[in-house]
Amino acid sequence: MAALLDSLAAGFDGNSGRKAALDAVVRDGLPGPRSEAWKYTPLRALERRAFAPAEADVVAFDPALIAGIPAPRLVFVNGVHDAAHSDADALPDGVSLVLGEADRTPRKAADARPGDDVFANLNAALARTGVTLQVEAGAAIETPLHLVFIGAPSDTDRAWHLRHTVDMGEGASLVLAEHHLATGAHRHLDTATLSLRLAAGARLRHARIHDAADGATSFLRTDAVLAEDAEYRRLDLELGAALSRHELNVRLEGDRARVVANGVLLAAGKRHLDTRLGIEHVARDTACELTWRGIGAG
Repeated sequence: MAALLDSLAAGFDGNSGRKAALDAVVRDGLPGPRSEAWKYTPLRALERRAFAPAEADVVAFDPALIAGIPAPRLVFVNGVHDAAHSDADALPDGVSLVLGEADRTPRKAADARPGDDVFANLNAALARTGVTLQVEAGAAIETPLHLVFIGAPSDTDRAWHLRHTVDMGEGASLVLAEHHLATGAHRHLDTATLSLRLAAGARLRHARIHDAADGATSFLRTDAVLAEDAEYRRLDLELGAALSRHELNVRLEGDRARVVANGVLLAAGKRHLDTRLGIEHVARDTACELTWRGIGAG
């Protein structure tokens, strides 16, 4: 077993079903350079590293880091919900929010090989908490909801796993902003999965900025399913980490469903950024617009 998987498995605390998922990850191991889905993401150095589980208590950080992020917002530090710096009181009517465990079934691509979904499966087995949002049918939520994830220094390299779900009712609309930020030097690892389900006619606008520490490792995944006439628009600013990967999977299940996904990747120094897009046109008259630009600096 790779040192990475060994250390992550040591932090397992869950039921037998999740244990079976974890055992399957350990059995399959990490994907190698022959995997088409992973050939541009180097994992050899990572598989030799070990990480301790996330701390139970919130790690302190300078609140000036999030001074420009308004309410409503939810803040997580090293994978732990920070109630003191969160503010959900301004959450508009029509949106319900629950902190707890979300759906743990990772979406598997039809052509995936064993090991291709390793970090999604690790996330499903090891995630202990996350955000569940439900938007009522017909609700029009124009005030952006901010999800803030901060990596902060600790006494050792740690790993944490978060799993989130957004369910949008028929004809609902929502604005969602993700902030992945860092304070201080650290070499932690985080995985996160965001599952989006848009009912008929729903509209979601989604912005994400990822600016982790120079030594950090991040594996993020967004799985979206759109019903008929639903529209998903997103904009990504990917500044990365030492090693970062984001997988965006969108399944257009309803007629006339539409996705517009634009992004900029700016890699500076020795940072490695990997973005993988997978769009499935299942129904009739579906559409996607994808405009991504990558820039290397230094």
